[in-house]
Amino acid sequence: MVERDYLDPNCPVTAACRQAVLRTYASLRGRGADERVAFEAAETVYSWHHPEVPRQRVPFVIADWLP
Repeated sequence: MVERDYLDPNCPVTAACRQAVLRTYASLRGRGADERVAFEAAETVYSWHHPEVPRQRVPFVIADWLP
């Protein structure tokens, strides 16, 4: 796999992984969870869907997806 794939995984807005990440974050925030806790949970969900992406890259992907 090319390094570019790690930096920008091909996950359209309708992708199951992206929807799961956004739903996790929004649900936790909606229930009053701290922003950091919700973000870390979203990272965990993303990593489960994309184990090939280096862990240090995951927060950047998540940050790009959040509104």
